[in-house]
Amino acid sequence: MSEKYFYLQLIAVTLLAAAAVYLINTLPQLQAHRIVGWISLGLFFFITILMFHFGRQAALSDNKHTFTNVFLGFTTGKIFLIILFVFGYSRMTEPETKFFILPFFSMYLIYTIFETYVMMKLGRIKN
Repeated sequence: MSEKYFYLQLIAVTLLAAAAVYLINTLPQLQAHRIVGWISLGLFFFITILMFHFGRQAALSDNKHTFTNVFLGFTTGKIFLIILFVFGYSRMTEPETKFFILPFFSMYLIYTIFETYVMMKLGRIKN
C-alpha cells in the first residue's frame, strides 16, 4: 500500500468519523460530553498514522516477527489507552450517565476496522 493511497483512504475514513461524531453529538444525552468524540477522533487519527508508518517499516524488515510485534504492540497500546481515557475522563468529569463512552467507542471501532484493513494490506508486502 502506497503512502499516498493510505492518506487518501485515511482522509475518507476521517470524514466519515467526523460525520459520525457530529451526529452522535446531536443526541441530548451527549450534549455535555461533545469534546469526547472530537478528542477521540484526533487521538485515533494520529495512532493510525503511527501504526501505518511503523507497520510499513516492519513489513519491509528482514525479521518476519517484527510485523507481528508491531501489530500486537499497537493493539495492546490502544487497549491501555482506552482504559486510561475512559477511567480518566470519568474521574475528572464524573458524568451522570455512561453515554459519554459512545463517541469514544464509535471512533475506536471506525479506526480499528480501518487499521485492520491497512495492516492486512501491509502484511502482504514482499521484501
